[in-house]
Amino acid sequence: MPEWRRTTMTLLGCLLTATPLLVGCAESVDGPSLVLTVVTPDEPEDPSGPAVQYFINEVHRLSSGTIRIDPVWDLTPEGVEDWDQVVGESVADGTYDLGLVPSRAWDVLGVNSLRALNTPFLISSDAAMRAVLRSDLRDELMADLPAAGVVGLDLWPGDMRRLFGYEEPLLRPADLADQKIRSPTSRTVTAYLEAMGAHVVQTERSPLNQRGLESGFDGAGTVILATGNAVMFPKVESLVANGDLRSRLQPAQWQILLDAASATRREQLQSFPDDEEWARDFCARGGEIVAASPADLAAFKGVGQQIRGDLEQDPETARLIDEVEAVVAAVPEPESLSGCPVDESGSAAPADDDTKALDGIYVTRVTRQDMAEAGATDPDVIRESTGRITWTLENGSWHHVVEADHYLSDSEQEGLYTYEDRSVTFFWGPDEVITGKVEIGEDGSLRFRDLRDNIPELQEPTEAFFGQPWRKIGDLSD
Repeated sequence: MPEWRRTTMTLLGCLLTATPLLVGCAESVDGPSLVLTVVTPDEPEDPSGPAVQYFINEVHRLSSGTIRIDPVWDLTPEGVEDWDQVVGESVADGTYDLGLVPSRAWDVLGVNSLRALNTPFLISSDAAMRAVLRSDLRDELMADLPAAGVVGLDLWPGDMRRLFGYEEPLLRPADLADQKIRSPTSRTVTAYLEAMGAHVVQTERSPLNQRGLESGFDGAGTVILATGNAVMFPKVESLVANGDLRSRLQPAQWQILLDAASATRREQLQSFPDDEEWARDFCARGGEIVAASPADLAAFKGVGQQIRGDLEQDPETARLIDEVEAVVAAVPEPESLSGCPVDESGSAAPADDDTKALDGIYVTRVTRQDMAEAGATDPDVIRESTGRITWTLENGSWHHVVEADHYLSDSEQEGLYTYEDRSVTFFWGPDEVITGKVEIGEDGSLRFRDLRDNIPELQEPTEAFFGQPWRKIGDLSD
């Protein structure tokens, strides 16, 4: 891809310092006396990113700057399976001091106490998950983590998990039989999907290779059909520390980590988007939410009861399931999602009959996985086309800035575009022209379809680069 094409960046990754780990320092110093790392399989723009950053800031505040946490984002490269377990093991073996790992992952590493969180249909609403995380069960749920070589600091909220289909929805257990379904590694979750006959895969995300996936709304990508009323379980994040870290720290330093983790949980319970917010964003990207019939929903839950019965063969897991169920029982059951949430503001989509209808500031994100799914293979093209892109469209002129955690030869570009009767044309440099149809969501978001690049060898990167939803984040200043 030419250097003038598709790129940008402010480094979001972290640089690991060579500062030694110092404990027991009595006198104040100019700068941190303790430097720790926290590792995650996610990127800063992912749903867990704000929680990690809040934790880092809170440790800095509580320690008056004497403890610094360096984040290590996106630890596992594309194509690596068991990515959650890789992160957990990297904390257990001391490669990193702290890590953020979904609760679903630990059952593969010998931890049983967290399996209650992923018991199918035990926690099936956002409100129920938040009630459990506000309860006193957190320490009990994390009690087995030392079996994996780590210590639990706290549990943070994540999104609710559903089934998503590519060409057709997954509306009954029979729809999964003999089908490839993508799901991250977890004994509990895999057992549920396999009980319905699914072949569970991890890294294949193309609709040509699989029927659908188990995911939250944010991670569904270009998948367009969500079974809205069949919420199987939540994704709950566990913040863990290396098993020997506590003995290496002063008691006050360890307490700061605990207090910062707890403060982050409380903040996330207030600020983390709820299920309906994720649904709105999913629908704005062009997704569709459908509902299983009462009989089919009962069938999904019936398979879940089989898995619950297997889990309850372990007395301690059975006790935790009962305690979680007691907390959930006190939470009013919210109305399930049977379709995309209705915009109660009554605001209409912008007029689409002239170029100024697209005026605004937008943000989109293109990943290596998006490029791979579109068929792009050139590593230089992929590198120059991935990151978080902020677009400004103003009366026929476009400008974009790309942020990424890898080198970019050119992170800022501009050009011209036209828009009429839902058709858009981007003029890229002196030779390239990109055309397509654009849909304007009720919230002002843009979705491009039927994309065509007049340079044939760039067709696949163009589909990935423009094929991701553009979320409107602001209007132009007067």
